[in-house]
Amino acid sequence: MCSRRIASRMPWNRNPLRRGSDTVQAWLTLVVVLATLIVAPWLAGHVAHTTYRSGMRAMAWEEQHHRPVTAVLLEDAPDLVPGGAEAPPGPDTVSVPARWTGADGTVRTGSVPAAGGTPAGDAVTVWVDDRGTVVRPPVRRSPTLDAWVAATMAALTLVAALVVTRRILVWRLDRRRLRSWETEWLVVGPRWSRR
Repeated sequence: MCSRRIASRMPWNRNPLRRGSDTVQAWLTLVVVLATLIVAPWLAGHVAHTTYRSGMRAMAWEEQHHRPVTAVLLEDAPDLVPGGAEAPPGPDTVSVPARWTGADGTVRTGSVPAAGGTPAGDAVTVWVDDRGTVVRPPVRRSPTLDAWVAATMAALTLVAALVVTRRILVWRLDRRRLRSWETEWLVVGPRWSRR
């Protein structure tokens, strides 16, 4: 029963009651289904592969150009909550002057992030680039998860675009069919209603 119903909706079905707009709609539906089944998996695979490679390159670059060093605080880090009073939530760290040795052996000074209340002379770990400038710690990445998310979003975006496009075109076909029915009713209607 279901296969007969599907076969009757195929665009190549010869039905004397089928209008040209019905055939266009059937072809449109078939194209959307085939594009979803063929193009969406290919697009998802391509996006996943590209995203994974990009994530791996970014991780390799950060490992090569950013490294952790130990910095010694030159001043006490101020308390985050002055006088024990309740304060609105703010940053967990404050900038404090410190000294560290870069990868090239040069001693450098500058502001580094430290927990509030850390005394002078304490060591904190900071990340520096090739020039010895303090940078943010590397972002924890999962290239595999990023690839899965990107692939899923690409496939869903393609399917959504196809469905919306089909819906807009079917809406236009429906408007055309309604205009045609109204025109035909203006001819046939008076004979049926005897007006």
